[in-house]
Amino acid sequence: MNRTFLAGAFAVLGIFAFHLQAFRYTRRLFACGRRAKRWTLPLCCVNTGIFAVLAWSPLHIFTVYLLMTALYLAENALLFHARPLHALFVGVLFPFVLLGVRGVMIPFFALTAGTNLYGVVASPCWYSVSLAVSLFLCCPLLWLQRRMFPDEHLRLLLACKEQAGLASTSLCLLFAYLVLESYVYYYDFPHIWTLAFHLLTSVVAVACFYTVLWYAIDISTYIEYELKTRQVEKQLQRQVSHYQQFTRYVQELRAFKHDYQRMADAVRWMVETGERETALELLGQMNHEMENSLHYTRYANHVVVDAILQECAGRCADNRIAFSATVNLPGRIGLSDLELCRIFGNLVDNAFEACSEVPESSERFLSLTSSSNGGWVTVELRNPFAGEIELDGEGNPVSRKDDRFQHGIGLVSVRQIVERGGGFLQIEIDPQSHIFAARLHFCVS
Repeated sequence: MNRTFLAGAFAVLGIFAFHLQAFRYTRRLFACGRRAKRWTLPLCCVNTGIFAVLAWSPLHIFTVYLLMTALYLAENALLFHARPLHALFVGVLFPFVLLGVRGVMIPFFALTAGTNLYGVVASPCWYSVSLAVSLFLCCPLLWLQRRMFPDEHLRLLLACKEQAGLASTSLCLLFAYLVLESYVYYYDFPHIWTLAFHLLTSVVAVACFYTVLWYAIDISTYIEYELKTRQVEKQLQRQVSHYQQFTRYVQELRAFKHDYQRMADAVRWMVETGERETALELLGQMNHEMENSLHYTRYANHVVVDAILQECAGRCADNRIAFSATVNLPGRIGLSDLELCRIFGNLVDNAFEACSEVPESSERFLSLTSSSNGGWVTVELRNPFAGEIELDGEGNPVSRKDDRFQHGIGLVSVRQIVERGGGFLQIEIDPQSHIFAARLHFCVS
């Protein structure tokens, strides 16, 4: 009796340690703030009590794990505000790891006790010891998982819907298999071949999941690298275009300066000879020439953003699209040049493509404005669109192009970068006036 009580207490301690590490892992993965941190310890205590009641109840093991998974899914959605796919992946991950480790430890203890799987599960002492050891073994396994798959790599995976869907589907299928396969605990099968089969399937299931996870993360990293490379190439082209435009401005300024001395001498001679009206007319022509030839518009106070807007303004002028922009960003906005390039590059590219689809007989414009309010800076982009815009479950426009994977991630990437910096993105669509508006709120406090 004392041995069973000590084993049960050891198992409860293992349950608490497992849930504590799981919550910390989830909090770091979702980059949650103080609110989630305050709830970590109370929820660990609550989950420990719930799981302890379920673990020693007459319920079968597969029912216990299904209820545990449902509890994790609800907490991920409510506490961490995780998106459905993200909540599913993280919510199933920890029960799967625990079930996989138990699938190894229960056969091991069965061999130690000289019995079968049913004998371990039916014995309160062996059941509690196997559960406790499994829980404590999950902690270094999760620590090793964080070293093999860092948080930034998993965030990158979750940001790529296709690869996140692949990893989540594989995880759910393997978890469902282990849950269904746990029925062998409740039948008195011959212990040798049953132990070997169950242990082998548990190891293979865990190994298969980590193989798929490694593959999905590798593909997500490659896609992210390719997208960044494309953004850098576009930004390089914009910088070259910006440099060429500025070079033309300098050359025109030098040419005007070269001619200015002669025109000034002519005006002086006209004034001295009394031809004041002719001199005034020539001065007016000089002023008009200066305004037309030496015109340079600066759209943003940030050189990278200004280069993007300068290039977009040139494209709009060539396609008869009215362009206006006044963007003033603070010196410390908390975003790198590459992140600003990805944000504004995706915004103006999407807006330009939408304007290009609008008939020339209609009003076609692209407008960017900015405003400041306390510790926030808001940048608003407005443009018309043709047809209808469909939004996905996360509020992002769905691309109407054939290759939706490559063309449907622009605003998704913008939203992720802005939210990573503590801001948020608002999208408004007016179906009557066919006006699309995107508001980016940057936190600079």
